[in-house]
Amino acid sequence: MWSLIFSHDMLGFIDGSIKQPRENINVSNTKYLEWKRSDVLVQGWIFGSLSEGVMKTVVNELIALQVWLKLRNKYGPVDRPSATATISKDRNNKGFNKYIPLRRAIQMGDWKQAQEFINRDKDALTAKLNLEGHRALHFAIRNHKNIPILENLLNQINPELLPTLVDRYGLTVLQYAVTVNNSLAVQKLVEKNPSLLFNYGASPLKYAAVYSDRITCLYLVRKCKEHISLVKEGHQNPFDSRPTLHAIISAGYIDVAYELLKDYPKLAGENRSDFGRILYSFAQKSDAYPSAKRYNFYQKFVYTRVPANNYSLGDTCKFPDIENQETKKVNHVKWKSCIYIVAKKIIVKFWDVLLHVPHIKHLHEEKVEHNSSLAMLKFISEEAGKLENRGYETYEKALMLAMENNIPEVIEHITGLFPESLKTFKDKRYSLLQLSVINRCENVYKFLVPEIMYNSDLREKLILWHDFNNILHLAGKLAPLEKLNMVTGAALQMQRELQWFQEVNKLLQPNERTQKNAENETPSMVFRKEHEDLRQKGEEWMKKAADSYTITAALIITIVFAAAITVPGGNNQDTGKAIYKTKPSFIIFIVSDAISLFTSTTSLLMFLSILTARYSYEDFLYKLPKRLIFGLVMLFLSVTTMLIAFGSTLYIMSGQDNLLILVPIAALTCLPIASFVTLQLPLLADLISSTYGHGYFRERSELSCLQSHED
Repeated sequence: MWSLIFSHDMLGFIDGSIKQPRENINVSNTKYLEWKRSDVLVQGWIFGSLSEGVMKTVVNELIALQVWLKLRNKYGPVDRPSATATISKDRNNKGFNKYIPLRRAIQMGDWKQAQEFINRDKDALTAKLNLEGHRALHFAIRNHKNIPILENLLNQINPELLPTLVDRYGLTVLQYAVTVNNSLAVQKLVEKNPSLLFNYGASPLKYAAVYSDRITCLYLVRKCKEHISLVKEGHQNPFDSRPTLHAIISAGYIDVAYELLKDYPKLAGENRSDFGRILYSFAQKSDAYPSAKRYNFYQKFVYTRVPANNYSLGDTCKFPDIENQETKKVNHVKWKSCIYIVAKKIIVKFWDVLLHVPHIKHLHEEKVEHNSSLAMLKFISEEAGKLENRGYETYEKALMLAMENNIPEVIEHITGLFPESLKTFKDKRYSLLQLSVINRCENVYKFLVPEIMYNSDLREKLILWHDFNNILHLAGKLAPLEKLNMVTGAALQMQRELQWFQEVNKLLQPNERTQKNAENETPSMVFRKEHEDLRQKGEEWMKKAADSYTITAALIITIVFAAAITVPGGNNQDTGKAIYKTKPSFIIFIVSDAISLFTSTTSLLMFLSILTARYSYEDFLYKLPKRLIFGLVMLFLSVTTMLIAFGSTLYIMSGQDNLLILVPIAALTCLPIASFVTLQLPLLADLISSTYGHGYFRERSELSCLQSHED
């Protein structure tokens, strides 16, 4: 944006050098109108680059300068000098053109030409080569393939000068390498001068949390620990900066933050505000906890057995300490110890091999992140619980955000240490449990219900009434759009809403389920009114699906019925029996054809029953999904057996003397079957899982229990 404004020579509108006319400010004043048009143009350029959320913070500012300053103060790095502070000095500097050959040589990776230029002008090694204040090192760092050029430049530059090579924005070469995520350049620069890790402004570690990957961030953490003695007076110690830890957590590098916090526990905070901010950071990372994952059976099996630490069994495989069993004989102890040592080595080697398999490696990385998140969350919560003077600000914002993000792990730790937090209300209106129903946060709901239902005082206060609406009235309201869109198809969305209503209904007494609110409506009346549009969409979706499948089933019936009449090979003219009736291939044909006819007819009747259903609200819970599931299963069987019958016919007619023809027939028969399964199985799986499985309110995953056990 700064480049755009600079290229149109309008920097005065954001650096304050072009003042707003103060005399005769009115619509007829030409000078004022010219200034206003230009200022509005600059505002438009800035507004055009903003997201909707950021736009709301500056849309009411009157002039471009106010917009620019507010954005810079809120989002600009605190250590960067003003982008316009040195504009007037550099704007008229025409000496950069002579460095064009050097810049081009570095960018093209031509060290020979660059060396010749540097030999002619020694100052070019450290001089500014463009308006942005970039040096030769900056250009070498920008291109990730220029590592040999970077090494040659570092060999010729005095390492003590590296901290002084800053660009217009005050970034050192190490900070610049971090912002462009050049991990090799970061390593070379740190090896050359470790003091680059510590400077007067924001540390490179904080920049790494924002701009770089996890490996670079972890590398900088370890190097900062190694060279912490190089911190000088006036320099910033990254391990004394809580914003650095917050930035690492917000970036999702939980294992990096965990390693940092193990050695520097004071980074967690010292007062209520500090702990509140870091708990809030944890509540932002919903994907850092086991509850956010929906693993299938195989993934869950691997996840529960994969090592929790990086390529090490760690605490996941504990072997008995045989040597401490004094009651055993010494030789027996040694013998069993050897067995356990050998077994442990075999298991370690086994996992070392398996962790190179991509999907197992991915599950391992997720488990490491989950363990780190839970360990850090437990540590932070316990430290916050030690505060003598604690209040709502310690946990309130984090609690509400964890509820919105559906993270029961955060809520469990907070409510465990702060039991009074269960009584937290948002805007003095809705309790946590009510909010979990309104926002359809099933993980939080499943955690809160046992906590509240066993406490009669809490139940009366947090479940029953607010503005004459009990919690079932709230469940009757339509779910937020983003929650509805998590389910594909209006019919399944309607089913999900009915499941919520049915589940919340279990919390109330029979007389409470029919109580009326201020508008004289029962919960059922609220549900019907709120979901009428969704019911109509669900009916339309069901009818379109059933109509399409009906056509398919009818075609299959026609085909297999005709095939049953005109059997392959024909009939004996004297007896009327099939000529090949004793052949195994013919038996396969006739059985497959019969099964295909019966199953396709059954599926057709099922889809017809869907087309003629009443489509009441309750039908979407079980009746309609069950019919669609059964119809799809029957249709799949009919397609499969029809193709088997067709393959048998081909073999009878042309392949009895050539067994090799079975191979292409079988391969081609599998093609449409595989296509049908690939395209229709996801819908069938969703229907079965939602209707017959645990559904939306399945029991808490074993993963969370496993994590707690390992902690």
